[in-house]
Amino acid sequence: MAAKRPLPVIFFRTASGNEPVREWLKRLPSDERRLIGEDLQVLQYRWPLGMPLVDSLGDGL
Repeated sequence: MAAKRPLPVIFFRTASGNEPVREWLKRLPSDERRLIGEDLQVLQYRWPLGMPLVDSLGDGL
């Protein structure tokens, strides 16, 4: 049984249905995509996290 992901990863979607961040990720070399995917997985399964892995972007983000 797969572990529940406490923090889902949701990509921004435009009104027309495009996902610019996902499209950008797909254009990266596979080794860079893998590293970003590993970081997202850490966020999903080990949330809540703090510095140095995660910090506020400001204004409530």
